[in-house]
Amino acid sequence: MYDVVIIGAGVIGSSVARELSKFKLKIAVIEKCSDLCEGTSKANSGIVHAGFDAKAGSLKAKFNLEGNRLMDELASDLDIPFRRNGSLVLCFSEEERGKLEKLYQNGIKNGVRDLQILEKDEVKKLEPNITDEVIAALFAPTGGIICPFTLTIALAENASSNGVEFILGQEVTKIEKFLIENKYAYRVQTNKGSLETRIIVNAAGVYADVFHNMVSSNKIIITARKGEYCLFDKSVSGIIDKTIFQAPGVLGKGILVTRTVHTGRDGRD
Repeated sequence: MYDVVIIGAGVIGSSVARELSKFKLKIAVIEKCSDLCEGTSKANSGIVHAGFDAKAGSLKAKFNLEGNRLMDELASDLDIPFRRNGSLVLCFSEEERGKLEKLYQNGIKNGVRDLQILEKDEVKKLEPNITDEVIAALFAPTGGIICPFTLTIALAENASSNGVEFILGQEVTKIEKFLIENKYAYRVQTNKGSLETRIIVNAAGVYADVFHNMVSSNKIIITARKGEYCLFDKSVSGIIDKTIFQAPGVLGKGILVTRTVHTGRDGRD
């Protein structure tokens, strides 16, 4: 009987495993893929958001801000690269200024530090290669970048060193509730066997609804969205430094441009 079984060995599952490994618990992480970070986490942009766009008062806003503030210490503890390169949200017309102001006010409500709205000349000083068509930008210095692969692997390795068992290459196919000592526990069936646990942590990314619906009468559906990344060669390194967003539209944040946290031997990105 495990105390906790975590479904999913992405950044969330590995982070929860590491945190719980501080206590005297029998913990397992089940992952259907053959290695860590093969699901949602592998497609992560590596941006540590400042927290200005999350709805004020929401849990997303609360945890975005808290997670951002904890990242320096976490990166130091795990000995992984992290950089606060800052974020810019650009607008290209006077009509879009209202969007920047709205984001600014929302960020202030959320407690984001050092937010500023910059005019064109100030934006160009920070990022000389941004188009001359830019009118203004919201600048969030606390925004940062990290490598999601390195982060996930470091979290999992730390958890494993602390005794957490990682069960890779097994897919959860069924979850059943049962009573033991007048308390509910769970039987987790996989394609290769089964195990029992007192608590399940569902960290299955875009498949989290599948496991939620196995045990809850309150059904949910996650609709995944697909995007694309264009990775530039190191020969164009140095074009930007900050994480660059456009003013959000009806369909979301739109296109973003960001550097990676990696540097080569010559110090270039």
